[in-house]
Amino acid sequence: MHEDEVFLKEAEALHSLRALEEIEKNPKISQRELSNHLGVALGITNALLKTLVRKGLVKIRGNNNRSLTYHLTHAGVLAKSQLAVKWTLNTIDFYRQARKDVANKLQELVDQGIRTIALYGSSELAEIAAIVAPEVGLEVIGIIDDHASDDGQLFLGYPIVKFDDLAAKQLDAVITCLEVDDNHLRRFGQYIDQTTTRLCHLI
Repeated sequence: MHEDEVFLKEAEALHSLRALEEIEKNPKISQRELSNHLGVALGITNALLKTLVRKGLVKIRGNNNRSLTYHLTHAGVLAKSQLAVKWTLNTIDFYRQARKDVANKLQELVDQGIRTIALYGSSELAEIAAIVAPEVGLEVIGIIDDHASDDGQLFLGYPIVKFDDLAAKQLDAVITCLEVDDNHLRRFGQYIDQTTTRLCHLI
């Protein structure tokens, strides 16, 4: 199966799971509210509900839009559980693969003599990197986030620092864990030109 088709099927499965969960929590939910919860267009939500009804997973009760309620059937409850298990297993597999990929990239830096690093961006990828780094022998000095406050915030136990605080840090490398725009690339360039720090990317 083509990668795009796999992605579409997984997206459809996730929308179905979330729709079934929202309906179970609130049978009186409107299509517009459900659309907002799912983060998709109203037309997509309408089509999704029709599909769930056609598959026998949801029943609709009421005579007009104001009195409509949605209810999971026995098949719907079972499908929700099966989708939840499948999604959890897929998420675990994705995490394992992402952790392995990050570990390999960080190990390459260690092999090149890198020892102290800062991670740019408090993202999910940064979470994985912060966990894996000590395992391969890297010391994480901090997490760079320009939106950080000055009240000593921590990210997985590491201090969150602003970009301008880098000058006071002894770093071998800054590792980006987010897509970096041109403005930040220029700022990184200026910092790196004044130090021996390297700029590396996880994405």
